[in-house]
Amino acid sequence: MVAFAMLGMTLVAAGSGNTRYAMLAGIIFAATALFGITVQMTTVHRDHLDHHNTPNLLQDTWETSPAFALRRGVPSSIEPHQAGWPEWQAQHGPNS
Repeated sequence: MVAFAMLGMTLVAAGSGNTRYAMLAGIIFAATALFGITVQMTTVHRDHLDHHNTPNLLQDTWETSPAFALRRGVPSSIEPHQAGWPEWQAQHGPNS
């Protein structure tokens, strides 16, 4: 909210010819916006490292992701959908 207020102040100061106030408000706007983006990105990064379902700044408890969602690769119960797969499987066996 502070960033949007400072953006408005920057535009009004620039439009009225107060260049010093426009520069000051613009610098405060840029710093506030950069700080907000940094906080959000570090929260997302930490939540991804901890395997939280949804990045959230206001929540102190999280649902843990199920174990199957953390493993990479195709589950063994799902067969790949490739052209010619049944023919290849018939020739080489199911576990080749």
